[in-house]
Amino acid sequence: MKIRLLKKLEWPIIEDFNKKQYHPGHILTNKAYYDWQFDNVFNPNKDNYTSLGLFDKKGELVGTIGLFPAPCNFFGQSIKCNWIANLIVKESLRSLGYGALLLTAAEKGFDLAVDHNVNDLARPLFEKTGYQVNDIKRYLCILNSAAVEMLAGQENLNFKVFNNHHAAVPSAWEFKTVTRCGSEFDLFWEEVKPRYPVSIDRSNQYLNWRYINNPLVKYGVFTVFEGNKLGGFLVLRIEEATTDGMDKQTTGIKIGRIIDLVAHEKTEEQLLLKVVEFCQNQDLDLIDFFFTGNFS
Repeated sequence: MKIRLLKKLEWPIIEDFNKKQYHPGHILTNKAYYDWQFDNVFNPNKDNYTSLGLFDKKGELVGTIGLFPAPCNFFGQSIKCNWIANLIVKESLRSLGYGALLLTAAEKGFDLAVDHNVNDLARPLFEKTGYQVNDIKRYLCILNSAAVEMLAGQENLNFKVFNNHHAAVPSAWEFKTVTRCGSEFDLFWEEVKPRYPVSIDRSNQYLNWRYINNPLVKYGVFTVFEGNKLGGFLVLRIEEATTDGMDKQTTGIKIGRIIDLVAHEKTEEQLLLKVVEFCQNQDLDLIDFFFTGNFS
């Protein structure tokens, strides 16, 4: 077996492999997404993707793992981190150690490796190879209890519904959405990053790639400024909930997903409340936020 970076010219091979391994219409069969994700702003070699392929003796692609090599704040130090995703091996070759080989290859040359989406099937592999595995916390803000009960398929759940909360906001604060992340985001990150001791660097280079220039998903970037100084930002995606299973059906239930929230302590609550107010005005039914937790 041989492991190497996948070449951009090999997209037809990658597409064919992914179509065989994933369900129909999976996002990894979409070239626009694959180019965005794995020819990202931190890709040092524009002939290759930032993803590794596992090839057998015949040269057939039998496994892949996606990489996102980006700087990370690690308790005040900037370290080289590989954010990994989409580890998969051809079904007939699973449980033979090839997934571990791909993981080991993805770690080479980096101080830290992180995967934010390890499913139950892959979890034993990660634990066996030395990863510390923890669950991500999910926070919910319910705006329409009837809609959420319908989504849950149960009645009379007695959800606590958000009530309007108003607090005094300093007159110098300005809340607005932005369509580009400028140098003020870099200055802000240098100030605020001690609050986020293990986190990808929120540089404007990263933020514009991740949210502003995403080819498939529309994000709203909400900010709070004090004069010309950025005090925090929140990234929101709005989508409609679908039913479970392969044949997903829309439900009419609208969800606001908070994807990123970085702020000074003094601005954090008011920024969040402004976005909740926005979601209420958009007649959303639910807001959620996945949070990795505090580190010490």
